[in-house]
Amino acid sequence: MGANAIADELFGYKVVAFLGEGARSKLYAVKDRGSGDTYALKHVIYDERMGDKDDRFLKQVVNEYSTLKEVEHPAIRRVIALKRLTPLFQVTEVALVLELIDSATIEEEPPKNLKQYLQIFADVADGLAHIHERGFVHGDMKLGNIMLPTPEPNAHCAKIIDLGQSCKAGTVKERTQGSPGYMAPEQAAREPITQWTDLYNFGATMYRALVHDYPETVLVPGEKKPRRPEQVPATMPPADRVPGLDSDLSDLVMDCLQLQATRRPKSMRAVADQLRSIKASARDMAV
Repeated sequence: MGANAIADELFGYKVVAFLGEGARSKLYAVKDRGSGDTYALKHVIYDERMGDKDDRFLKQVVNEYSTLKEVEHPAIRRVIALKRLTPLFQVTEVALVLELIDSATIEEEPPKNLKQYLQIFADVADGLAHIHERGFVHGDMKLGNIMLPTPEPNAHCAKIIDLGQSCKAGTVKERTQGSPGYMAPEQAAREPITQWTDLYNFGATMYRALVHDYPETVLVPGEKKPRRPEQVPATMPPADRVPGLDSDLSDLVMDCLQLQATRRPKSMRAVADQLRSIKASARDMAV
């Protein structure tokens, strides 16, 4: 099957619909012919024209599976299986079979009010805390990696997706990974990735959601070369940009965005607890 073909079947699953595509991957809705259950299938094909560079996309899918099989939480997209195609003992295609979430990301369809966002933030913080307690780091938290399966917030309505850049806590990566506008200084400097890296990414995610702009980070969207921490201008607190925004929430976001990891909150679990406390007392408002 060619890299651009859309098949009727993939790895024994019936293809129901094409859902979209990302970094060298295509996402499908598929049905298990035996059980009748419907899943999402992330499919990556090795393109030999790209040489070793393309191999990293296969490895990211395998890496995502390796992390997901070690975690289980209502706020984390559930993994079903990993499939490989290995003609002549070389992996040429991989497929990650996942829980099908019938929704867009909150980057594509953002909530309209603060209470919704606070519920989503708390759910995501709970999911990230679970990942950390299992010894892993997400490594790429952003609005595009949060989905909202239900139209109204309820317990654990938010879903964390795309753990392709996840790693064991303390990992030093061979190359810089992260997203412009969300990247922590230690990611740009290729220093150990820890739970405090996720805290920074999460702070940038909250800032982006509330302010509709990026905080000042080491890697500006549209730029290729990161800035050194001392070159990063001070970020204006969310409460200074959004009239009426809860000051405790603004302070929490800024705490997560501390350029020095040791100055960020002590844990994602503490952040989740604080978000629920803020939600209980905050005045609702459009954002």
